[in-house]
Amino acid sequence: MEGPRPVVLSGPSGAGKSTLMKMLLRDYDGVFGFSVSHTTRDPRPGEVDGKDYHFSNREAMQEDIDDGKYIENAEFSGNLYGTSKSSVDDVRAKGLICILDVEIQGVRNIKETDLDPIYVSIQPPSIEILEKRLRDRNTETEESLQKRLEAARVDMELSNEPGVFDVLIVNDDLEEAYDKLQSVLIEEITKVQSTKKEKCNSVMEGPRPVVLSGPSGAGKSTLLKKLLKDYKGVFGFSVSHTTRDPRPGEVDGKDYHFRKREAMQEDIDTGEFIETDEFSGNLYGTSKCAVQDVRAKGLICILDVDIAGVRHIKESDLDPIYVSIQPPSIEVLEERLRGRATETEEKIQSRLEAARIDMEECNEPGLFDIVIVNDDLDESYEKLQSVLKEEIMKVQQGIKS
Repeated sequence: MEGPRPVVLSGPSGAGKSTLMKMLLRDYDGVFGFSVSHTTRDPRPGEVDGKDYHFSNREAMQEDIDDGKYIENAEFSGNLYGTSKSSVDDVRAKGLICILDVEIQGVRNIKETDLDPIYVSIQPPSIEILEKRLRDRNTETEESLQKRLEAARVDMELSNEPGVFDVLIVNDDLEEAYDKLQSVLIEEITKVQSTKKEKCNSVMEGPRPVVLSGPSGAGKSTLLKKLLKDYKGVFGFSVSHTTRDPRPGEVDGKDYHFRKREAMQEDIDTGEFIETDEFSGNLYGTSKCAVQDVRAKGLICILDVDIAGVRHIKESDLDPIYVSIQPPSIEVLEERLRGRATETEEKIQSRLEAARIDMEECNEPGLFDIVIVNDDLDESYEKLQSVLKEEIMKVQQGIKS
């Protein structure tokens, strides 16, 4: 197996594994990944095959287990669960550190493979403290709680066996436990970060991106939706970075890459961002890696930025197609904004003021490849397709071949 060494995290429920993992994912964006486990149970409502689990029939999964295609497996409530070698390879092939969250028996199974991970056990200070943590959750029956405590007693005893774990972290203080976890993983983390920086700072390959700019109400979103509908599998969006806290339902790496301000500012200072801005005390930006991730898939990366963002991108080596979508006039734009009936008067005036600046600056020579005045939606769409036609055809030909 090639790629960064995986990390096996083990320990009883309530020891703090999940909290520590969330801290790692928050602080080391684009460094860790999770393998998708296999199971023979039926999918629950909302679960997606290949994302939540690889759902398999028992006969096929048992055959693969017998053939040695699984790193670890167990049976629970009459269903098989396991981690296949291929699912771990998928994560490592992306240059990510694969995290395996397994029970103590799974650790023993992995010990018999050639995986060579870093073995980490997260343990509570005592069974009494663990019991208090579990009871404070107030989410389980007494029977379930007692089962967890019994499993924890076994786990706490076996985890001290010589040679089972590379490090045993007693989670008495969360920050201290996190410092210890980082220290044991820092060598692999640094390798991944260095490789990622080299890749993102190299000459960018793939279809030319498209920078779309223009004031709110000019029609960018409508034109974008038409492009995505008519050219499926051609366009993609980079995932922006931000230092603000995630909102309910937002997923790290999907809605945004959520970062600590110190870490994001450091990356900005070292030139790893194409464009950045600050809004309401939080940083927002588009990294070179985020764009390259889209281009590496053979897709045209769309960047929807304001005019200040356009100027930042002009200073990079990105070489996109610059498109400005403008309203016919400030009066028409105001009518459109008021027609939405979704904003306060103060917000409308703020948008109009920004639009006046945008409409004036967009005509600077060399700033945009094309300025489309969206007076007629169909005509504007034809112009947009025309300027993107060459890149669209390249992607479509690549898909066919």
